[in-house]
Amino acid sequence: MLIIKLGKVTSTQDFAEAVNDMLYEDFLVIAEEQTKARGRFGRSWYSPKGGLWFTYVKKNFKTEDVQLSGVKVALAIMEILRSYVDAKIRWPNDIVVNDKKIAGILIEAKTHENINYSDLFIGVGIDVNVKSFPPDIVATSLYLELGKEITIDINNIIDKIEQYLRMDNESSINLLNQNLSIKDKEVLLTGSNWEKKCKALFVDFMGRLVTECGIYEVEEIYRVELVKE
Repeated sequence: MLIIKLGKVTSTQDFAEAVNDMLYEDFLVIAEEQTKARGRFGRSWYSPKGGLWFTYVKKNFKTEDVQLSGVKVALAIMEILRSYVDAKIRWPNDIVVNDKKIAGILIEAKTHENINYSDLFIGVGIDVNVKSFPPDIVATSLYLELGKEITIDINNIIDKIEQYLRMDNESSINLLNQNLSIKDKEVLLTGSNWEKKCKALFVDFMGRLVTECGIYEVEEIYRVELVKE
């Protein structure tokens, strides 16, 4: 597989999308630092040196499998981090330790003329050796949790992602619910122009969050936060 290593870039996702049409095989873009990294809804993603920032592009991915690919990638990253810390998943796309974000995932897809297949862009950011965060960011890193620098083999991460992408949907949703950080907890849900507090219950077979006050699609929710007791 082609691996593109960059020192500094706006975002690995932007770069991958820019070169995608020139390539015919799966490829990986890794950067030491991103200056304009983005998460869901175009939100900025703090990604200085010390983290592991990459986009893995899978060509000819079945379009019907895109919907739950984010769940499966989250499970893969969680398992990698479980070697070091008690990581859980905060629906829809964050990996957290004690509700502090330690990794995030951005899934995007470009559908082919044959709509049954897409190019899948898997953007991942892991706070490996980030030493500090701006005061307005509730996050942590392996370094801050363990007090020492850690090295994670990117090949192990890609292998784990591939393993979980092959997992059947029912098993992946069951595993997600077993490791859901907000399960049975009061959360503040934020949408495009609304907020609502309610108890999170579980994630259903379509990847939607089921709460005491309704069922929510990933696309409806801008942010999920625990309500402080």
